[in-house]
Formats: sequence, C-alpha cells, structure tokens
Amino acid sequence: MTIRKEIRPLQALLLSAVAVALANCGGGTTVGSNTLPTSPSGNSGTPAPGTATTPAPGTSSTPAPGTSSGPAPGTSSAPGAGSTSTPSASGNAAVGIPFPAATDSDPFYAQPSPFPNLAHGTILSSRSITYEPDDVTMPNTAYQVKFVSQDIYGRKIAAVMTVVEPLTPAAAPEPLYVEAFPEDSLTAQCAPSHFATGGTADGDTQDSNEVAETPIATGALSAGYTLVMPDFEGPFSEYAVARQSGYITLDSMIAAENFAPLGLNAKTPIGENGYSGGAHAVSWAAAEQPTYAPELNLVGTSSGGTPADILGILENIDGTSSLSVVANEAFFDIIYMSAVGINRGYPNFLTPILNAKGVAAAVAMENGCVGKNSDGSSGPSGHFADYVAVSPFYTNPHVLTTTEAASEPQFGLVPTSNMFIYHSVTDELIPVAGVDNLVKTWCGDGTPIEYYRAANGGDHVTMDVQTQAIVLAYMADRFNGSALTLPPQTTDCN
Repeated sequence: MTIRKEIRPLQALLLSAVAVALANCGGGTTVGSNTLPTSPSGNSGTPAPGTATTPAPGTSSTPAPGTSSGPAPGTSSAPGAGSTSTPSASGNAAVGIPFPAATDSDPFYAQPSPFPNLAHGTILSSRSITYEPDDVTMPNTAYQVKFVSQDIYGRKIAAVMTVVEPLTPAAAPEPLYVEAFPEDSLTAQCAPSHFATGGTADGDTQDSNEVAETPIATGALSAGYTLVMPDFEGPFSEYAVARQSGYITLDSMIAAENFAPLGLNAKTPIGENGYSGGAHAVSWAAAEQPTYAPELNLVGTSSGGTPADILGILENIDGTSSLSVVANEAFFDIIYMSAVGINRGYPNFLTPILNAKGVAAAVAMENGCVGKNSDGSSGPSGHFADYVAVSPFYTNPHVLTTTEAASEPQFGLVPTSNMFIYHSVTDELIPVAGVDNLVKTWCGDGTPIEYYRAANGGDHVTMDVQTQAIVLAYMADRFNGSALTLPPQTTDCN
C-alpha cells in the first residue's frame, strides 16, 4: 500500500538496480516450464455495501449540483448503486463522503456543474504543462487532461491524467504506457499530476512515492512510449477504493486515444504498470477491462506488491495474523490512512464503529500524504482496537463486508489480457498469501499470467526497486510480441 521514507537515498540505487536487473533478466528462465495449480473461482464478494443514511463524523454537508442521475455504462452492481444515500460527486465538494479532503485550489480540477451527459473517456478540458518530476525540468511535450469517468456507484466524475510524449517515438504503432504511481494519500495535492509539475505538497520529497518510481516512467519515455499517469484516486482522493481506481485508469486510456495531439487510435497497444498502491489501479483495471472497456487493446499488465486481500493486510499490520512475516507496527499510519480512504467510498466500513480517538485520527489525516497527518506530523500508531468501539474488529460485519468488496478476486471480474504479477515472499506490508490466492483463482479462470514469486525479494520497498527494469523488459516484450523471458522463480499459466 505504500513506499516509505527511504526514497531519496534509493534514487541512485534505483538506477543501478535497473541496469543490474536487466542484465540478470537475460539470464533468467523462459516462462512456460512451470504451471500454476488451478482452483475454483475466487470471492463471490459483492461490491459496495450499503452506506450510512446519516451524516458521518467529518462528513461534508455541501449540496451536490450536477450529480449524475443514473448509472453510467459499466456501472458496478453494488447494492443500492445510484441511491441518494451513497456518496455523490458535486461541483466542488462531496455529499456523504466521510472525513473529506479539501477542494483542490486549482480550478482545472473542479467538477463540472451541471455534469454533462458524456461517454467515459470524453475529454472535458486540457492544458499544456512543463513536465517537472521531482522538480527536474524535462524537455518532453506534456499535457494535463480532464476526462469523464465514474465512481463505484456508477455516477460520473471528472478525473485528471498527465500525458507525456517521448522525445523519439517508438516505431508505429506507438505504444501507450500507463504508470499508476502509488499516491497513497488523502489529498489531491499529493496526486501524480501535481508531482509531474514539480509539486511536493508535504514539503518533503523523500516522502513522495512518485520520486521512487520516476526512473520507470523515464525508462518508458526513453523506449519511445507515450506516458500516461492517471490521478486514479479520483477528485475526492478515495485512497484504496480500488474499484474506482480501475475505472479511472481504463478511462484514462480511452481519453488518451481521444486526445488528438497524441495521434493514437483504437489499435494502439497499451501496457500498464503499478506497484503497491498503484497495483490497486492496474489489477482492478485489468479485471474490469473485458466488461468495462473491451475496445481497448490492452496487451499487458504488470502488478507488483498487489494489495489483493484487504482484510489480510489489516490483520498483518496489526500483528494479529498468522501470515505476518515481519514486525511491521511502524506501518500502521499508512494502513490507517488507507482504511480512511476506503471509508470515503464505503462509509459503512469505519463510520459506524469508530470511537472518539478513531474519529480524531481520521480528521487529523483528512489532507495527509503517505501516512502523515494534514499538518505533516506523524500519523496514528498502535492497533485498530485502539480506534474502534467494537470488539473483535476483524469479525465485525462492517469490516468483513467492506473488505470483501474491496478485495480481489471478485466474481465476474477476470482479466483476459496477459499479466505479469510480482511479489516478494517476505513483503512485510502485504502478505504474499493474498496474491497467491489471486493468481491461483485467475489462473483457474483462464487468465494468462506470469507470476514472479520472489523468495529473495526482500522487503516491500526493495522489491519495487529491483523489479523496475524487469517491468520495462516485460513491456518491451508485450509491445514487440516477442517471447517472454523473466527471472527464475517465475511460473506461468494459460
């Protein structure tokens, strides 16, 4: 769910690791020699649980002009989808979203009011920008584009993406590469589009996940790919509401094809990558694509450190799970932040069960980044039992229903395009067992998967560092149609 505070010292390591990994990748095993076991289909998990009908602590009470009155194409089958008791997108605020983030001060990000009846991926506005990741000005032509997408209840929202053109495009058809940076925050000021223009809202670029993954975006541009970076948490910073992140990611691809300056079209080969918080977006996008956007030519998805089992992650960080492999209480702040983010999309998750301490912690984090409070101070610590008024926490119906709806696999959502899933066995933040189950289930459902289950992958951050070059090599293979050669310990199915 996060990449933490070791970022700045890692930049040199990232670049050297890219070169080393590329060299090592060539000596790896060609997948196809091992086959993963299959299993019956996974979770029958239903989408969004019903939402509270009374205002939540910290909930905005602003009216919602321009809210879409009906489900959009590809709408979630969530019970109550589209009902008036669920969160509503509005011109500049949100009704029913607990512990809401402040409105972005830049009017470019404002929600249209009234919202026009337009198809997903339709471009609402665009502007040229100077691409300045990590405050380094780059010569590439770049834009920010606002486009139509939807929330988990099927109502239309306006989302934003950053588009960067390569200096030397790859041979036609020029690929489209989507990088889902792990924003891991509750405020728009930490979104990738702000980072892309030199913004560092928390005042400390060492805490910016985007800094850690800039080399992979730079590598994609160097390979000649058009780069898209969606603000996949949406206009209300719904961190870890992964179903919505998938919709926004897919609609960013459609919008890129609709954006005339790029010269793309329906035949454009598309690859997407996300690690940790970014894997929320791409893994759900891959699963939603066959039904939500079947017209897209999605040729490959790489998803690393994938937060598949939300309940397992919560238990692991609390140290209450048999799946825990490393002492990890230091990461409680970011996991609590993700829980507040999930609660923005699913208000019945925490809102009915938080105690006074839990409400205060959520309010303090409303505009925080990467586990920090809004004022930059340290986020909460301890255990979930300290912040809720129910016991036990992990068998509470609100918790069980929501974590099932927010986890993968989901019944009826199965990727059909090729996937590269990579995960460290010793990941201290996201237990590998949830990813094992995801891979096993999707393999049983027919998804073609290469699974790099790294026994020597190290911790969560290290795995991201040492796989970035492997991801770029995977994308090159997918775009070129060549045989896949991946590291040892990689198995495949279908």
